[in-house]
Amino acid sequence: GDSDPLGLDDADGLIRATQIDTPDGWPDLASYLADLKVALEAQHAFNRHPIGQSLRHGSQTPVDLRRVDDPVIKAFFSAIDGPIRRYLAALGTGSDPVRRRNNGDYRFAGCWSIRLQSGGFHEAHIHSKGWLSSACYIDLPPAVDRGGQEGWIGFGVPPFNLESPLQPLKVEKPEPGKLVLFPSCMWHGTLPFDDNHPRLTIAFDLIPA
Repeated sequence: GDSDPLGLDDADGLIRATQIDTPDGWPDLASYLADLKVALEAQHAFNRHPIGQSLRHGSQTPVDLRRVDDPVIKAFFSAIDGPIRRYLAALGTGSDPVRRRNNGDYRFAGCWSIRLQSGGFHEAHIHSKGWLSSACYIDLPPAVDRGGQEGWIGFGVPPFNLESPLQPLKVEKPEPGKLVLFPSCMWHGTLPFDDNHPRLTIAFDLIPA
């Protein structure tokens, strides 16, 4: 009879969005994102989505971005360090499965880039190897600004046929440079979009250090 037995319906407390920092060597965030877009495009070796992943009509980088020897991509990890640590500080500690593991520090369990083409989306999924997961928006199609939530990310709706369909706990609009952090165990997916301009993102999973 408990409506929230795990304490994970706290969408505003668990799902937080912020801008990444401008890394050293760039005058502003827009300049850095432009260079990062070029660097990421060079890593997308395929045109089709990989087997067994949630994305449809797009591609995923085949190599973990932490292993890529490119100064622009390496700078991404300094650009997100501050936002991640501010998220952990705001998250705090508690008895739920997410907060009770928060020791204020983190390490990566994986990092990759996704490039969705027109009609592309992510089926609702979780990240079984992570504690916290992310969506960081690098370059976006104009469709995200049409007012119909095309290409937006939604949380809390599982990929099952239910008698009473669930509404998302929260929906986030993508914006260039926006980093969304959330529990890896939370269902999340993106809505399809109709636009010739690709949707380029970076995702990563974190675990407690």
